[in-house]
Amino acid sequence: MTSKSQHKHAWVIGASSGIGAALAKSLAERGEVLALSGRNGEALNSVEEALPGQGHVVLPLDVRDPAELSAGVDRLLQDWPRLDRIVFMAGLYEPMRLRELDVLQVEKILAVNLMGAFNLIAAALPSLLQAGTRTQLAFCASVAGYRGLPNAQPYGASKAGLINLVESLKIEHGDRLDVRLISPGFVETRLTEKNSFDMPFRISPERAGERIAKGLTRPGFELHFPRRFTWLMKALASLPYALYWPLARRAR
Repeated sequence: MTSKSQHKHAWVIGASSGIGAALAKSLAERGEVLALSGRNGEALNSVEEALPGQGHVVLPLDVRDPAELSAGVDRLLQDWPRLDRIVFMAGLYEPMRLRELDVLQVEKILAVNLMGAFNLIAAALPSLLQAGTRTQLAFCASVAGYRGLPNAQPYGASKAGLINLVESLKIEHGDRLDVRLISPGFVETRLTEKNSFDMPFRISPERAGERIAKGLTRPGFELHFPRRFTWLMKALASLPYALYWPLARRAR
């Protein structure tokens, strides 16, 4: 029988629903021992009960609270033989037009999507560098962060900031940590149900979780999918402004 210490140990933050819950299932099916975090403890318990394998733990927390993240890091480093990967999947989404901004909602989205990632890095980085185990740090952004889009705020701004942050983390500490960026297209979740526009190449959370689980075991920096859509978005992002403006305005 394989001992617990021989399994990979992964912490999925934002695991109570959607892609995060699907990713947890995919990682557990590969034999990984998981810690599941998010604000909804009851939902996390439901996800944990459905996971294959043993030794999984539920660790409710709010990524907006640096102290809770620090306590989570300390507990896992103390209880586990090592912390092989941390995957930041936490996210809020509310489509808005700039002329109709709800500033309080904007603050909540930025606090979770962007400041939550900063809080995690501040809480985990010193201990991970000291441990010297080349832990994988992966952050879920979005193709919405590649470039400014109509009706995509404040979500797009938060994901653009997250992409920039993860790139900086890769430059500063990629020699000692396995830094990854995850950039999905449209995935069928309770968040994208809020969209009133067509979402091309939309995929299920289960398929997205499987793609991420596979991608995290392969070399590289950015994992983006579905490729037919994300390569198109990358091509649009590479256009000079004079060409990009008229194309983007068509989507208003």
